[in-house]
Amino acid sequence: MTETKSAELARVAELCEKHNIQTVECIVVDNWGIPRGKRLPTVQFLRDMGFGIANVVHTWQPRCEIEVTPVQEIWDIHCQPDLASFRVAGWGEGIGVVFCDTYDTKTHELVDLDPRIMLKNVLAKYDALGYNINAATELEFYLFNPDGTPLFSDMQTYGIAKGAELEPIINEIRETLRLTGIDVEASNVEYGPSQIEINVRYGEALKTADETILFKYIVHMVAKNHGLVASFMAKPIVGESGCGMHVHQSIVDKNGKNSFVAQDSDGALGNALMKSYVAGLMAHAKALQVVMAPTINAYKRIVDYSFSPTQVTWGLDNRLVGVRCLLGGEGTRIESRWAAADANPYLVLAGSLFAGLDGITNDLPLIDMVEGDPHPEDKWDRLASTLGEAVANFEGSEFTKRAFGENFVSTFSAMQRVELAAYSNFVTDWELNRYRDII
Repeated sequence: MTETKSAELARVAELCEKHNIQTVECIVVDNWGIPRGKRLPTVQFLRDMGFGIANVVHTWQPRCEIEVTPVQEIWDIHCQPDLASFRVAGWGEGIGVVFCDTYDTKTHELVDLDPRIMLKNVLAKYDALGYNINAATELEFYLFNPDGTPLFSDMQTYGIAKGAELEPIINEIRETLRLTGIDVEASNVEYGPSQIEINVRYGEALKTADETILFKYIVHMVAKNHGLVASFMAKPIVGESGCGMHVHQSIVDKNGKNSFVAQDSDGALGNALMKSYVAGLMAHAKALQVVMAPTINAYKRIVDYSFSPTQVTWGLDNRLVGVRCLLGGEGTRIESRWAAADANPYLVLAGSLFAGLDGITNDLPLIDMVEGDPHPEDKWDRLASTLGEAVANFEGSEFTKRAFGENFVSTFSAMQRVELAAYSNFVTDWELNRYRDII
């Protein structure tokens, strides 16, 4: 055991003793962004031996259906807790939580389909250039009654009175997040009936992705405790606002100084590094769409004038574009607005960072900036309007194969085709209501 590993284990053991931790929830995040894993008694966890889990955790469908993918054999992979991610859980007495990395038991190498590993890989590339990444995710969600109806049906965007009415639920979410070590900045009623947004403070990119998983886990748990159902579906109600995952990102040097701040270039951004990073996002937006919008439902969110971008565009403080660039001192950052709330935060961040890195290392040209409303303009490239089209763009891209690896691209594409086939074979209520009694 290395000296660093020994020190981490001692730190975790001290926390377990101090907080009387009896159970550690060991999380492996699948490629749908759903936390899986096992609960270990603390004594076993502190032996630091990890545990085995079936390799299909990285290739199955959202409800654990094991379908045909390029991974045909099923065997155990090894889950090793990343001790640096350990924290005391805020949702129960005597509980700790930790994220795990997965290893191939045959080669003893990290599993190349593990989304958390993909994010670590790209962060290592930035580290080699002398950079760290700060990031924050903004997610919206809906609260439903058990029968599927919205908790409230009127539109109360930013409503203080409605927020006060919801405070017993939302405050419990905020307090559980705080007790789990997640710093909340604000909460508000959003743009749809019973839609909520809770803003969490930015942090280092891997920590942000971990906390995004915990955030969704906590929201689901607290809602259930109140007899409600929380949903991060991209478009859970026809005709109402969708749920997005806006991703704020900035590059900082090893001293923590924001590298997007320096005025060293011409143009609206005034920063050469930021300009190249945004150019990479623009160049690969269509290829990355399937990791930003990984479900059939997510494409029902992509509608003009819905605050869900439909085009490959960027601008300054403009909420109608795909990438919003916010300038102003150390708070200077990029806000990517393409991802849906149902996306996997590791894949979203990894894809964005790989694209930005490609823009930086290859000095990609930046397309024109949007000023005003981009929707009527034909000059801007449009995103795919269906999952099938997005999968084709993802699978046909040389960039995605370089960024994620050919194995992941072929496997994730096969997983998406399974979803498409299941959907195309299902007779919907819309079809029955439309045709059954008239044709």
